[in-house]
Amino acid sequence: MSDSKIPSRVEIPFFPFGKRIAVTTSFDDAVLQDRRVVKAFNEWGLKGTFNLNSGRLLRTGKPATGSSGRIDACEVADLYKGHEVAAHTVTHPSLTRLDPAQIAMEVIEDRKALEDLVGYPVRGMAYPNGAYDEKVINVLRQIGIVYSRTVENSTRCFPPAEPLAWASTAHMYSKNPCPVNENFENLYSIKSYSGVFYIWGHTYEFDHEGCDWADLERIFKPLSGKPDVWYCTNIELFDYEAARKRVVIAANLKTVYNPSAITVSVSVDGKLTDIPPGKIVDLK
Repeated sequence: MSDSKIPSRVEIPFFPFGKRIAVTTSFDDAVLQDRRVVKAFNEWGLKGTFNLNSGRLLRTGKPATGSSGRIDACEVADLYKGHEVAAHTVTHPSLTRLDPAQIAMEVIEDRKALEDLVGYPVRGMAYPNGAYDEKVINVLRQIGIVYSRTVENSTRCFPPAEPLAWASTAHMYSKNPCPVNENFENLYSIKSYSGVFYIWGHTYEFDHEGCDWADLERIFKPLSGKPDVWYCTNIELFDYEAARKRVVIAANLKTVYNPSAITVSVSVDGKLTDIPPGKIVDLK
């Protein structure tokens, strides 16, 4: 006789808590305008990944002034708390013009300097000037970079076939196929849609001619506050994807094991259950 308590289906949703969409962002270069974006994101519940050039940070030991353009190293930990600090090389060269030794040095030294500031491993990156090739990818793979964002676009940007050539959904000022906020609302309105919506840019662009700081709210606030959206950093996306792929569902569907260090959500006959890190959970 079959056990009626045994579930008929156990699924592993793409995102935690059964969220159907993940929203993530990234900004490059560690400029003063980051402060204003971080403040707004903290208010709206959005998360950002900030790709920093450690060699361009000021080193005065006090917060930078409005005339400096760049933030000071002493600000990094507090400013980006709750977000992600990622690499962008020490000096912002086009990596395709360098030999492997120089590529490795630019990235490793950037990681080390940033890790000294934030106190955690820096594992993600964005390519300076969007420049990369197979040589660059091969170096990054050997030195522990998990992902690197390009300046290319893809409607289905995650999970990427090559994490070290990761395309975003769009640049924040993209109008293809429509402005970013409209694009998001169109996708969100499709109840069957599930995927990653990934927007990138430079915070100094809000000060460019033809742009305005009102654009910050116009572009990004409509992305916030959705109950079925997971707001995450770039590395959180990759960490969760790696964790969900490691989940082991017993062949008899009676138990599930999560060997990772991250809680993973599973759907048991349509009901969400969180599987804590390192635990075996009885599904009956």
